[in-house]
Amino acid sequence: MNFEDVKERIYAIPGLLIPGQEEWLFETAKALPDNAIIVEIGGYLGRSTCSLAFGCVGSRKYVCTIDPFADFVWLGGRNPNFFETWQNNIRKNNLLRYVIPLVGFSQDVAKIWAKPIDFLFIDGSHQYEDVLADFNNFYSYVVPGGIVALHDVEKGHPGVVKVWNQHVKKKLVKIGDYKGLAFGEVKEEGE
Repeated sequence: MNFEDVKERIYAIPGLLIPGQEEWLFETAKALPDNAIIVEIGGYLGRSTCSLAFGCVGSRKYVCTIDPFADFVWLGGRNPNFFETWQNNIRKNNLLRYVIPLVGFSQDVAKIWAKPIDFLFIDGSHQYEDVLADFNNFYSYVVPGGIVALHDVEKGHPGVVKVWNQHVKKKLVKIGDYKGLAFGEVKEEGE
């Protein structure tokens, strides 16, 4: 499967990704080992989740999406069926077998998390303390050579920028940025 095969289905889902980030998420997920575990913190309506999950099709990879899926106002309206909308977007794209929703706050899920992570995508609360907690709570599970990415590393989100600059990028190698999506790899032994 190529991104071109699924891009219109992904773009049909409302979301907050900058155009092109969907393809980066898809290609990054697709390049992971066949049995990779992806942890996504913050799923909103499923645009990023589907981008990641489409990259898992035909493999044993899967995405664990952590989100409280709470009723809130965003993108011009109230969405009281937040989880239902997210789940319907996963379902209509035939991706249920590649996605596991973990309904709750990331700090609570972190207390019971015990699996290695191949790709950690942090896009939950953008408050400094929350972003730092998400990184600190899950970083130790990311395997050497695994990927950590933060969304919205840009001036409009100073908490995310501060966590990236002061904490995250110092622990990674092969650092990059794609339209405000900053990423890098966890150092291998001896690096």
